[in-house]
Amino acid sequence: MAATGRRYAQAAFELAREHNNLHTWEEDLARAGEVLGDSDVMGFLDAPQVSDSVKLDGIVKLLSDVEVMVRNTVNLMTVNRDITKFPVIHRIFGEMADAHRGVARAEVTTAVPLDDTRRSQLAAGLAKLVGRDEVLITENVDPEIIGGVVAKVGDRLIDGSTRTQLRVMRDSLAERPIT
Repeated sequence: MAATGRRYAQAAFELAREHNNLHTWEEDLARAGEVLGDSDVMGFLDAPQVSDSVKLDGIVKLLSDVEVMVRNTVNLMTVNRDITKFPVIHRIFGEMADAHRGVARAEVTTAVPLDDTRRSQLAAGLAKLVGRDEVLITENVDPEIIGGVVAKVGDRLIDGSTRTQLRVMRDSLAERPIT
């Protein structure tokens, strides 16, 4: 399933780049994702008993405000019985667009909310660490980490939390007790 989703996303991304409308594709894929996120709509488009022509007419009505190539992608996925993979395609397309722009996304957990200065410093530090031009941060607050930062950027986990540092210290002392 992921391979199929990646193929659709790659084709869509190449089309968007060719036509220099990456931003429009991102917005319209998000709009299509909202519409397709409705379980009734998805059920209708995935129903084997509904003819393709009826489904395609429905797509035209439901997605009349999106770029025609985005709508054609939804049409193709529907006819190929791959429409349930749309969320995967939307996610992968977004990752490709971010990589194209030199942007990474990070999920950051801190013990207390970050102020603007610390958020900017953290974003710049993470960008340098992962070799990207920019890092966009999604914040979570978890007082249980005590202090420091835990950041997940792509498949990299950077754990600089006080809780982890204390655990490492405790484990080190348990292995080599000081006498």
